[in-house]
Amino acid sequence: MSIVGSLGGAAGRPLQPAPDWPFFDADFAVAAQTLAQVQALTPDAAAQLWTRHVSAHPDETHPMQLRAGHRLQATVSGPDWLAEFDAVSSEHPAQDGCVARFLSSYFHAVVAAPVFFMASRTRVYALTPAALAACWPCLLAISDEGPLLYQPATGKFVYFSPQGALAGGEEGLQPV
Repeated sequence: MSIVGSLGGAAGRPLQPAPDWPFFDADFAVAAQTLAQVQALTPDAAAQLWTRHVSAHPDETHPMQLRAGHRLQATVSGPDWLAEFDAVSSEHPAQDGCVARFLSSYFHAVVAAPVFFMASRTRVYALTPAALAACWPCLLAISDEGPLLYQPATGKFVYFSPQGALAGGEEGLQPV
């Protein structure tokens, strides 16, 4: 099953132990059926998605480089992901915490629509909303420098700040 079917047949690849190591790390304890709901995008497909949904400006290659006043402005605050990230283990699974509950409730509207973790213009992962609850620590182990979650089907997004703040919004809504 391709999560990124709308981007073309060669847009995604299955996870691999070397480049995608956190998904296979025992500390994160991600089940095989959950891993099947995650794909890495090729750099070209990632760039296409970024250009279409985040920014066409060539100097905006990372979420932290988006210009002031960018259309993706946060309107909702979430829990502190950093404190919870440090506590994740096989005894304290990621899907049992406040961050997973926030993400699940935020991206629940279109359960089948993928959520994209955008570390940069060329490093993107596609996940089902169900997999996101279990895999968010893996994603932040790959990049915790201001990555973006985005669900094109709903226009919803979430930013992870490097200091632990979690904030989200929807395209078209103005910050309060």
